[in-house]
Amino acid sequence: MNLTKYEIPLGSLPLKAEQVIKQKTIESEFLNFQYSPQILDTNLEDGIYKNKNNSYFIQCTTNMRGVVPQMIDWWFIWHLPSSERYRLWHPRDHLSARLNSDISQEDISKKKYIGLNSYVEEYIGKKLYKLCITFEEPEGFGFKDLDHDFTAVCASVTDTLTGVNIAKLVHYVKKEGNDSIMKSLFWMGVNLSHSNALKNFFVKMLSQIRPLKKILLNDRAAKDLLIHCYEEMNHLPKFLPSIYEDMTIQKGR
Repeated sequence: MNLTKYEIPLGSLPLKAEQVIKQKTIESEFLNFQYSPQILDTNLEDGIYKNKNNSYFIQCTTNMRGVVPQMIDWWFIWHLPSSERYRLWHPRDHLSARLNSDISQEDISKKKYIGLNSYVEEYIGKKLYKLCITFEEPEGFGFKDLDHDFTAVCASVTDTLTGVNIAKLVHYVKKEGNDSIMKSLFWMGVNLSHSNALKNFFVKMLSQIRPLKKILLNDRAAKDLLIHCYEEMNHLPKFLPSIYEDMTIQKGR
């Protein structure tokens, strides 16, 4: 499949995003991921929030012109099996993407990506991450009765080098006319865990030692993630409407 048509260089960020990036980290408590709708209802300002346990909450908002929620659900299944497709999203930082299971390209829908493990390699800031992104049901993040005017892409993030679950994320998309507003929410270091019971015990114990946790998780890492999200989500609308139309027409919708 020739994707040259959709290979667009990264551009500059909107002024609002640049202003948020320049802000300092805000010392504040915040709600956990199970209360995502309540966070969205508070009209919280974009930025980086750090609580007393040195865990972080990050929010960034993207105006997605020409994008509707169905396109986001389509994108989050269509790009998963292919590094070439994944790199369209962030031509500089995204390196590779793969799945450990085969998925059908027939009748692509939201139900198809929930439960999948997406293995990606990407730069966030100057650090190369190897991650497993596990897509989860929105209900676990507090969302109920999402209709065609809304979608919520929800996931857990595991560092594959250590096996530690390091983050939760939500991309909440609300349709506004022919466009959408996306609010991306990240929780870093809130519920650090490991699938192995013994290792999980030590992860939980060590995560309570704030100076140690601060070495592994700090303001710089949080800001790098904020910048990365602003970049990839502002880049996505540049090609998503056209690739969605082209691909769904080929599949006969």
